[in-house]
Amino acid sequence: MNRRKRILPRGWYPFDGKDCKGEIESYLEGWSPSQLQLTKGLGGIVPHAGWFFSGKLAARVFYSLKLKSKVEVVVLYGGHLSTEDLPRIVTEEACETPFGDIEIHTVFVKNLMKRMDVRKESPTSGDNTIEIQLAMVKYFFPEAKLVAIRSPLSLKAETLGKEVAEIAKKEGISILTIGSTDLTHYGPNYGFLNKGVGPASVEWVKKENDKGFIDRALRMDAEALLKHALENDSACSAGAAISAMSTSKALGAEKGILLDYYTSYDIMPDDSFVGYAGIVY
Repeated sequence: MNRRKRILPRGWYPFDGKDCKGEIESYLEGWSPSQLQLTKGLGGIVPHAGWFFSGKLAARVFYSLKLKSKVEVVVLYGGHLSTEDLPRIVTEEACETPFGDIEIHTVFVKNLMKRMDVRKESPTSGDNTIEIQLAMVKYFFPEAKLVAIRSPLSLKAETLGKEVAEIAKKEGISILTIGSTDLTHYGPNYGFLNKGVGPASVEWVKKENDKGFIDRALRMDAEALLKHALENDSACSAGAAISAMSTSKALGAEKGILLDYYTSYDIMPDDSFVGYAGIVY
């Protein structure tokens, strides 16, 4: 079988399935999504930092969706592409995870490549936006197949999301869609210091910059979301969020629900930090 191998080193997420299972269970211990007014899970947005920082939030989004979803295919949107890029899709037959391989829905992939201009993803790209989620997908949806695509930072991401939904509806395939998107990267490490450093900068990121992005994601406004990300540096890989949002909207979602939000500063205070949001549709 043509198999896409793990590239990210141990620091991103554990190598062993037992260790991965222990990490995921620790993120869910004592937590319940019972407060969510969610009748059906169509999709979500999760962060893509290493599990030490963002694993808890990603796991809780996946778990919330698992409780309300019965799916054949998980469509995972990654990013790290520019405004000029075309989408890039994984074309191998399977992806390696610590829980075993995830089979790619190759027919879905071929159908999408016929409908729009999509490039093949390099097997050695090492992009974390896709790989960091694969063990989560396999753990929470062990029987599901995968479609993995990197979305560009443009409204081509919205078109991509709509095309994916159309294929699912036409072929009668039940899907769940996940957008892998971090929020503001602030501080000297990222060359973004317009509010200085210290507590005031953290408050600005939380209450203004990230909040602006989150509000637009919750109301499912693709154009406004893209504009905010481009003008305010409020997201890394906003195209992934736009694609997941657009697929969910085309399948019937009317709004998003913010599951939780925090920053890496809340875990490890530093002048450089990143925002993370967990949203379900």
